[in-house]
Amino acid sequence: MDEYIIDIEKDVVQLSKRSSTIRKENYEKLLLQFKEMDMAFQLSNVRVYKGVQHFCVYLANYTSITDVDQIDRDCVEQFLKYLVENQKRLHVTLTDIKKTIVFIQEVTKISSGDHLFDFSLSNVSLWSNLK
Repeated sequence: MDEYIIDIEKDVVQLSKRSSTIRKENYEKLLLQFKEMDMAFQLSNVRVYKGVQHFCVYLANYTSITDVDQIDRDCVEQFLKYLVENQKRLHVTLTDIKKTIVFIQEVTKISSGDHLFDFSLSNVSLWSNLK
């Protein structure tokens, strides 16, 4: 009986390591795709690069997205909310968040026609929705 329990524990550890490895590979693949799509060399800006790294970690850990082409408006909205809610823990400023979201919009061709991506202080609906 004890041997059976030990075998199960080993399997759980292996599955955990495997899923961690898959998430890491997914993160690296997404980050590489963003680097390849960066024609304006915005990723040379440390703040933008750090934000894109956060985005790739978010995608790898909290979504099933494995390719930049799969990113949609809802995903970016959820990431924006995640960034604002975890701003202190992630050590990002609102300027960092804005630059990151603008870069993601440009690379993924997600439109910015609505209030969500308007970072002006007068955009009450954005700031009230993210509290």
